[in-house]
Amino acid sequence: MLTVARNSIFTNCAMTLDGDVWWEGMTEQKPAELVDWLRRPWTPDSGRPAAHPNARFTAAAKQCPVIAPEWEDPKGVPIDAILFGGRRAELFH
Repeated sequence: MLTVARNSIFTNCAMTLDGDVWWEGMTEQKPAELVDWLRRPWTPDSGRPAAHPNARFTAAAKQCPVIAPEWEDPKGVPIDAILFGGRRAELFH
């Protein structure tokens, strides 16, 4: 979370009453009140998610506190693997 503490862009997230961002699973307990990703008032009793399932953030890599010091080396860094990922709409059919 330190990476996104500043200079970050959030999309499809809910917003707390004090202007912070929130999405399902971000905290153990859901906030009492939010503004959902469609700018509607939201409470845990609303019966719908507060954030879109594809809520995202974007931040500069240099803000990551554990990034390798060589990450911007013009000679590059060795690549040990390339991983591709995706999301399934459902886990079980």
